[in-house]
Amino acid sequence: MTNNLFYRIIKTIFKAFQAELIHFFGDPALRTTFLIITVVVAFLNSSIYSNEIIEKTPIAVVDLDKGSMSRNYIRMLDATQQVSVPVVSNDMNEAKKEFIEGKVFGILVIPEDFEQKISLGRQSSILLYSDASNMLHNKAISGAAASVMGTFNAQIEIGKSLRSGLNYGNSTISRRSITAITKPVFNPYGGYGTFLLPVVFLIVMQTLLLTSIGVLGGTFREQNKYLEAYRISDSTHLKIIPVLLGRALAYLLLCILVFSVIVGGTFTIFKLPFRAAFGDVIVFLIPFFLAVIFLGFSLMGIFKRREDAAMSVTFLSTPAVFLTGISWPVVAFPQWVKILSYAFPSTVGARGFLALSQFQASLGDIKDLWGQMWLTAVFYFVIAILVNYRLKIS
Repeated sequence: MTNNLFYRIIKTIFKAFQAELIHFFGDPALRTTFLIITVVVAFLNSSIYSNEIIEKTPIAVVDLDKGSMSRNYIRMLDATQQVSVPVVSNDMNEAKKEFIEGKVFGILVIPEDFEQKISLGRQSSILLYSDASNMLHNKAISGAAASVMGTFNAQIEIGKSLRSGLNYGNSTISRRSITAITKPVFNPYGGYGTFLLPVVFLIVMQTLLLTSIGVLGGTFREQNKYLEAYRISDSTHLKIIPVLLGRALAYLLLCILVFSVIVGGTFTIFKLPFRAAFGDVIVFLIPFFLAVIFLGFSLMGIFKRREDAAMSVTFLSTPAVFLTGISWPVVAFPQWVKILSYAFPSTVGARGFLALSQFQASLGDIKDLWGQMWLTAVFYFVIAILVNYRLKIS
């Protein structure tokens, strides 16, 4: 039985699996980086974005009219969920000072002839200045101002209809014959964390997993002990394959355990929506984890020192985030950027994970993405074999 080829392959895989876990847990930096930092970063990001939306962004109002209509408008604006009005003044310079000091994120100016023009049936205007460098604050301020302006205009129009003899019901219908009923799906509150955090979790795991594999491999290469550590140097070339499979299984086990802690902890504690069976998510992410692992093994040909992995992988983490499409739509990417994005396993992995966990998709619905993940894993597995073969013959 000991001469059986299948038995020898299984034995080699198990030994490589065991050796990788021993090397991993024997390195304090790796234990800290992957087992602790990954979880800490996930929980930290979840706590930051747990409120989902920005509420009560402070703005200053410069009321040059000081009439009843302007006071009513300010009260309506302050009552919205998006903004608060802690500063009401008739001095533009005072409002500018509050804005420059960062106490408010916008300035709304009501002109001095505001009520007079409206009473005469003429069009008036309101000036709004907001900090466009902060996208979320700017969106909250402009959204609140537009919402209040719509309600304010409706009150004026309905008031005119009532004075002309129409009852309230007919006045409302004449003002708005068609009512749009909007029902946002999957992310009803427009929360930032709901669509961002699932992608961040995968990017964090990809970055720290590549760093861990690269640091361990760089350590062995720096000490010229890589081939001896897995007994590849004195074996046949075919032994490289089961050794890589055994090492990959070790990291796959660690990935599943860490990911289970992250998802089970953050989504429960911070009440983030998770609309999929956890088993389906793990089944989909297995090729993602394998693709990242084999990518790490492929980078062994580049990382010759321990520090190389930490610096290089950290630099690549930011492009990986943007290439997933969460900050800019994929359809707006140039064609060469779309092609480049598939070099990162997180590009396809993030889309599939979002579809499962947030959009209630089934594995059958994303079978194309699942197939792409397996192709990516196989591609990097072949590259890893070639890299290790080259290291052996050199």
